[in-house]
Amino acid sequence: MGEETVEIPGVLLKDRVYEGKKFEPGTKFIYHCYVAPAARNASRKLALYVLLEYTPEIMCPMFSSFMDEGLIPPGFVVFLYPGTLEPTLRGGHPRNMRTEEFDEYSRDFPDCMAEELIPEAVKTAGVELDPSPDMHFISGGSSGGTLAWNAVWFRNDYFRRTFLSSPTFAAERGGEETLTIVRKAETRPIRIYMTAGTEEPAGVDGSSLYAALNAADTFEFAGYDFRHEQFNGEGHCCRRQDASLWRRIVRFIWANWRTDPAVKPLSNQIRISRLLVPGSKWELFDGPMPEKQPVKTRRGTYTFSGGKIFLERKKSKTEVASGFGKITAIALSADRWRLYIADISRRYLFAMSVMPDGSLGQLCKLAPLYLHHDCRILGAKDLTVLPDNRVAAATELGVQGVWKTGMIDLILPLPGDVPADGVAFLDGMLYASAGRKVYRRSVRAVPAEQMGGSARSHLIP
Repeated sequence: MGEETVEIPGVLLKDRVYEGKKFEPGTKFIYHCYVAPAARNASRKLALYVLLEYTPEIMCPMFSSFMDEGLIPPGFVVFLYPGTLEPTLRGGHPRNMRTEEFDEYSRDFPDCMAEELIPEAVKTAGVELDPSPDMHFISGGSSGGTLAWNAVWFRNDYFRRTFLSSPTFAAERGGEETLTIVRKAETRPIRIYMTAGTEEPAGVDGSSLYAALNAADTFEFAGYDFRHEQFNGEGHCCRRQDASLWRRIVRFIWANWRTDPAVKPLSNQIRISRLLVPGSKWELFDGPMPEKQPVKTRRGTYTFSGGKIFLERKKSKTEVASGFGKITAIALSADRWRLYIADISRRYLFAMSVMPDGSLGQLCKLAPLYLHHDCRILGAKDLTVLPDNRVAAATELGVQGVWKTGMIDLILPLPGDVPADGVAFLDGMLYASAGRKVYRRSVRAVPAEQMGGSARSHLIP
C-alpha cells in the first residue's frame, strides 16, 4: 500500500536550507514554513508559531483549523530542526548540533532563531509578522522543551507564549540550573502549558518527570500563568501532536487574544513582592549613581585595596583583613557589627565580624552567588544594604539579594538582562548601573508581611 496523502490547506514551503552566519557559522539548517488560508487572507500582521521538531503534515491542518475557528490569531508557522555541521576535513563525520543548540542553558540559540532563522523564513514566505512578543509562540518537546523555555526566558522581548512537552530541565548542559533561577528571579510575562507522562525517562542527567513536577511548583511559586497536564501510564513527550490536547493548549495559551493580547504574570514571587513597592519597575534614571558613603564605625573608617581591608583613623591606617583576591566593595550591616565583602575573583560574598577594638574576625562565606550562563566574572562588582538588612549585590545576573542568614532569595535582572556594575540604595530607591546607564525602582520602607496565597494543584482538572 502506498503512503496516505494528507491534504494541507494553504502554502507549505518544505525543506528550505539556511546556513548559519553570526550565531551558528557554517551550520546548515533545514526548515519548513507554512501560511494557512486564514493567514493569507488576514487583514492584520501575522502572529508567529515556532514548532521545534514537529511534523508539518500533522500540525498544518490542525493550526489552519484553529485559525478558522478563531481559537488562535492568523499566523505564520515555522518548523525548525537542529542544525548539522559538515566536516571540514576528508574522513570526518557530520555533527548533529541538537545538544549544543537545544540543551544549552543559554540565550545563544534563541538569539539565532530570533535574529537569523526566523527572519530568513519570513523572507522566504514573503509575510509580515506582528512585532509584539505577545503574539509570538514557541513549542518543543524534550530538549526542544528546554529550548522553548530558553526562548521565552532569554528572549522575552520576542517570545511570550509556550507549550513545553516533557521539558528536560536536566543536567546535560546546565538545564538543572534553570528552575532555581526562575524561582528566585523576578517574574516575566510568559504564559505556559506543560505536559509530562508518569513513565518519563530517568538517567544520569536526571528525571524528566521530577523536572516537570519541579517546574510546575516553580511556576506556581513564581507567579506564572500556567497549566500542567500529566498523563498517567504514558511516556516521554506523550500526545505531543494530539489534536485534542492541542485544542486545550490553544484555548488556554491564546485565551482573550482578541480583547486583551498582553501576556502578564499572575504575581511576583513572595520575597520580591515583600521588598518592592507594588508596580515597581526598573526605570532609566537621568542622573548619576548615588555617591558611595564611607564605611564608618566608632572605631574608624574601613577601606580596601587589592585583597586587603584597612581601618583608618585620624593618624593611622591598620590592616585588619587580608587573603582576598580582588575586593570590589564592602558594606556594613544595618546593626553595624557585620562587614560584607565582595571579591570579584570569588563566587562567594563574605562576611566578617567587627570586633570592639575595630579589628575584623569570624570570617564566613556569606552566600554563593548565582552565575550567568556564560559566566565571565565570578564575584560581585558592588554591594549595598537594604532597609530589611538584606545585602544587594551587583552581578552579571543583575542585582542579587542575600538575606542575613546567607540565603540568596531574589534576583532582579536589569532591562535586557545586562550585567549590573553598581548598586546603591537612597531615599527609598534601589539604584543599579550598567555601563553608562543608571536604573532605579521603589523599595518598601518596611517589608510587607503575610503575602502569598494558599497552595493550588499543579494539574488541570
